[in-house]
Order: sequence, then C-alpha cells, then structure tokens
Amino acid sequence: MGQFVGIDLGTTYSVVAYINAQGRPEVIPNEHGKAITPSVVYFSGHGPIVGDEAKERQAAGEESVASFFKRSMGDTQFLLSFYGHDYTPIDLSALVLNYLKTQAEQFLRTAVTDAVITVPAYFTHRERSATLEAGKKAGLNVLKIISEPTAAALAYGLRPTQREQRVLVYDLGGGTFDISLVSISASELTVLATDGDHNLGGKDWDDRLLVHLATLFEAEYGIELLGDDINELHIQAEQLKRTLSARQSADMRVQAAGQVGNYTVTRAQFEDLTRDLMERTQRLTESVLAEKHLTWRDLDGVLPVGGSTRMPMVTDYITRMSSKAPMSGVNPDEAVGLGAAIQAAMEIEQSHNAPKLMLAGRKKTTDVIAHSLGMIAENTDRSRYVNSILITKNLAIPAAQTRPYTMPLRKRGNTRLEVFLTQGEHDNPQYCTYLGCYVFSNFPSIADKIAVLDITYQYDKNGVVNVSAVERSTGQPLTLNIEPVPPDVPARFEERPTDQKTREPLTVYLVIDTSGSMSGTPLTEAQRAAERFVNECDLSSTSIGLISFSSSVSVEQQATQNGRKIQKAIHNLHAGGGTSGDSFHTLYGLLHGVEGIRYAIVLTDGQWSGQQAAIAKAKECHEDGIEVVAIGFGGADHHFLEQIASSSEQSFLTDMSRLTEAFSTIARELTEGAGEKRAGSKLRLMR
Repeated sequence: MGQFVGIDLGTTYSVVAYINAQGRPEVIPNEHGKAITPSVVYFSGHGPIVGDEAKERQAAGEESVASFFKRSMGDTQFLLSFYGHDYTPIDLSALVLNYLKTQAEQFLRTAVTDAVITVPAYFTHRERSATLEAGKKAGLNVLKIISEPTAAALAYGLRPTQREQRVLVYDLGGGTFDISLVSISASELTVLATDGDHNLGGKDWDDRLLVHLATLFEAEYGIELLGDDINELHIQAEQLKRTLSARQSADMRVQAAGQVGNYTVTRAQFEDLTRDLMERTQRLTESVLAEKHLTWRDLDGVLPVGGSTRMPMVTDYITRMSSKAPMSGVNPDEAVGLGAAIQAAMEIEQSHNAPKLMLAGRKKTTDVIAHSLGMIAENTDRSRYVNSILITKNLAIPAAQTRPYTMPLRKRGNTRLEVFLTQGEHDNPQYCTYLGCYVFSNFPSIADKIAVLDITYQYDKNGVVNVSAVERSTGQPLTLNIEPVPPDVPARFEERPTDQKTREPLTVYLVIDTSGSMSGTPLTEAQRAAERFVNECDLSSTSIGLISFSSSVSVEQQATQNGRKIQKAIHNLHAGGGTSGDSFHTLYGLLHGVEGIRYAIVLTDGQWSGQQAAIAKAKECHEDGIEVVAIGFGGADHHFLEQIASSSEQSFLTDMSRLTEAFSTIARELTEGAGEKRAGSKLRLMR
C-alpha cells in the first residue's frame, strides 16, 4: 500500500498534507519550500509548468497561462488550447493534482497512491464528478471527496473539547464561498447545514479594485487598459488587497501607453467598493442559520477559513454579528488540506481493514449535501413542468430514496424511459441545474400494460448522484445509460407539456388528527406513516397535501409535487389542540373542481365533536367523486369511520405500531393501480 495524502484543490492556491509519525496532520512544502502552491498552469513548447513559476509567468504577462479553471469544473463548454492541444478544467486540475502528488512523493520518499480531495460544499454532482475524474487522471485513487468547510472543521476539531460545540465555518477562498454549520463533540463532527456560492471569492474583491483603478486611469488619460496592461493590473490589484488588509491606505502606480497614473486607495474605499460582496456572504450565512432556526447567539464561535478571510472587513463582520472574536488555532490557508489528510487516514483504515493508525483527535464525520435532488415532472393539471424534489438538501450523506414511477409499456417492446435529474430548490425547472438525461431500457415482458418501476436515487459519500431502477412485478433491473442534456433543454420544459397519453393525475390530502390525545408517540408514529406514504407515491403524477385538525382545521401544505415541502410540513406537525372537529368542509374546498382522481386519507385516534355534521359533509365529498379512506386507532369509533369513508373497504381500525404499514399499503395500491379509485382491497389485511 502506498502513501495517502489529503489535497485542498483550490481555485487560487492548493495544499497537500499527510499524517506525520506523531499522528498529526502536516502540510507538505513544495519544491520552493512554500506551504501553498498557486493553482496556475503555464504552457511552453516543452510542456506544462505548475505552481509558483507559472504564476510568475502570468505576472510577467505571458499569455499561455491557465488559472481560475476550478470555477468551470463540470462545464463541458469550457476549453483552452495551447500549442495544438485542448485542455478542459478536468485536464488542468489533473495537472495541478499530479504536481502536488509529485511534490509529496519527493518529500515523503515513497509513492503516493491514495488521496482525499476537497471541493466547495456548494459543488454540484457535475463538479464533484469532474473532480473525481481529475484525481483519477492524475494517477490517484480518490478515497473520498470531502467538502472544504468540513475538512477545515476536522482540522479545528483536533483540539480536545469537554462539551459539544456549535461552530459556523465561514470559508471564503480565492474563488468560492461556503458557509457550514457544524456540531463538534469529543468523538463526532456533524455538519448540520451548508450553503454557498462557487462563483464568489477573493478574485471578485480583486476585480473590484482592478475596475476602480482602470476607471481612474481612463478618466485621467482617456486610455482603456487592454491586453498585457490589464493582466499586470490583475496582479497589482491582488497585491493591493493584501496591503489594505495590513494598512489603512496604499499607493498604486498604473502604467499604460506611455502614461503613468498614481492613485491612493483607502481601506474604507475598498470596503465600500465591495460592500455588496460582503452582503452576499451575509445572506448565505443567515440562510444557513434560519434553516436550523438558530441565531448568531446560539453559536459557540465562527471559524474563518480561506486566505480571503484575512481581510479586516470579514473579521469585523464576524465579530459584529457573533459578538465574539473569530475562532483561531488553525491556519486559514492550510486548514482544509490538514482536514483532508485526517479524513484520508480514516478512509484508509476503513477501506483496507487496517489496524487504527496513530491519529490524534479522530472524530466520526457526517457530512451533508448542499443541493436538493429532483426530477422533471408535470404538475397536476398538466399545464406546466415542475421540479419534483426527491432528496432534500442538508440531508446527511450517503442518502438514498426509492420512489415508484408508473408508465405504459410500448407494444413492440422498445420502451424507453427518460428521467431528467436536477439539483436545485425551486419548483420551476429553469432555476435548477440539469445533471443529465438518465435513460432506462431493457424492460421485461409483463402482462399489464402499465409498469411500476422502483427507481432508487442516491447521493453517495462523495455527494455524487447514482440512479438505478427495478421493474416491481419481476424484480428485473433496467439498463441505464446517462446521456447529455439535449440542446432543447431547458427550453423544452418552459413550454406547456405536449398532449400525450399518460396516467390520470392524482391528488391526495393526508388529513391528520392533532388533538391533545395525539401528543407524543401517537403523533410521531403518524408522522412516520405519512412520510412513508410520500416516499412510496409517484410524485411525477401525484400531488400531496396535508391538513391537520383538532378544535380548528389548518391547511399545513396545499397539494404539491415538491417532496421537500411535503416532508417539511409533516415534520412541523404538532399536537395539543382540543377535541377533534370536522375537516371535510376544508377538504371539499381544496379538492372540488380539481382535475383527475382525488383522495383524502383521514387518520384519527378518538371521538369527533359534531359527528353528524362531519358525516354530512363527508357524503358531499363522496358525491363529488372525492374518495375518502378513514383510518382509526386508539379510541377511534369504527362505526363513525365507516360513515365518513367512501366504502366499508376504505375504513378500518388498526393499532399504532401498524400505521406505517397501512399508509405504505395505500400508497402502493394507488401507484400500482395507476391512481384508479377504490384503493381499499388490501386494507382488510391491516385490520
């Protein structure tokens, strides 16, 4: 087994680290004795040069230089050409990784074979997959992809702690920004929530200074800076930013076309020029706190990571908002690489079944994914396409979700299913990122015209998406091919869905009793059952809503195909109201006139007040074609359930421990029956 390392593959600078003989992470210096290596590649007729020399060539105005390509990871349209060869972001990243690998081998005097590589927490599936490919191309076995804030928290978490700490990792690098809320205990490190912007970093602060200086020069001399002049000013702007982090003002000399301009820039001016950039980091930070219903006062501290956090405006912001100085103890430039080395050691232990390595302060790590995974579906009335969320953001990874999908089979046996997967939080597909067209084929021959597929969507430990499908009746796996997104996408999904033969839309409301008797375990079991129901419904053609009732009736969530919204509404249910009352008036108002098949699944554990009025309104629902399934447990009145249900087959009593099974059975019947009415034939088994 060769040596393992951790690599911080940065936008502007990269770091490689290992675990030393004392069990501590340590940065490996490059050939120039520096801990950080510029993520810059210079191309000459004799081959590529990576690192400090490449950055010097860039500063000297050489044109055959590639930098900031990390921002284009996963972009198939990005291509640079040097000396007759084309280079993608994967190729360029592989060159940087190979350089770091070589430097590590020379320092450690052994072959380096394995690595954990870091990525911004906000990287999508495409960018993470591209990073994995770059590592492989560099000759590395990538043990794991880990988010940069998580790696930094690992490095910080090496210190002993007597109690659990809630830490906000504020990671502002050269080209990306991530914010992660992390819980650190003596034995575990758990990421609670994360957000970010992979197009926001120190370079944007540099660019503001560049534009400011170029504007002053043009105003004075009427000369627009171009070519080598603008390249030189890029380097000067970066240095000016560093100077203003140490001093209140700095003088800058700008030369072009035989003219020289001398300008003074103050720290106050710099902060004013970049105020909106700081506000972008603030909005993302507050979004993460709001996600977990926390405030700045709930934090034990804020850990600044990334070289750009050395700017006083960042320190001032953290101090002002948290009412305490930023946490210290780890080098902002090195923390991510050190954390990657720690993770690499733990991965080696697991993958090789090796005895535990000497590693100080090890912690079990749980990371989350920053993007919800969804698929393109039609809304209930088939008037538009929607993004139907399958796995919600900030869920611990690895994570998997199996959902049914109902579709007609072609008579000639050449059935093909196209699933367009997305990452994003919005119902509207145009605000989401398309991962690709996942095409399933090789369908088995079955007696029914309608096939029910169980499709499993998964985020693996690297935050990379994997998908598989099985035909339910035969258990036969389908063949999967991943195709590029067609040229007419996303425009195709901005149009109204074409009129084609499809299953009738289904709208279901879960109507949950939240009176005082449901407090505690009963409500917990009801929530678990409702969540299982949602997971086993085909959200590409099924909309689900949630109503709670006690002494009053509340519409917790109107019918939607957005799994994230439904699950959130179920999670937020709370009991404690008065005696159960009539919810059918509200139900009728929500479902009357809705196209397709309509269902209500009513769950109660006790006696209702005003039963006769409820029965009368339930019958109005029946007459309107709304199917009602009534489920009772505890002190529920079975005779009353029979009267509010659409038929005797659709009412039953069960015990609390079988609620999840009951809701699962109903969901499967609705799915396998393609939404046809009278889902109740199997419910007798539940009594």
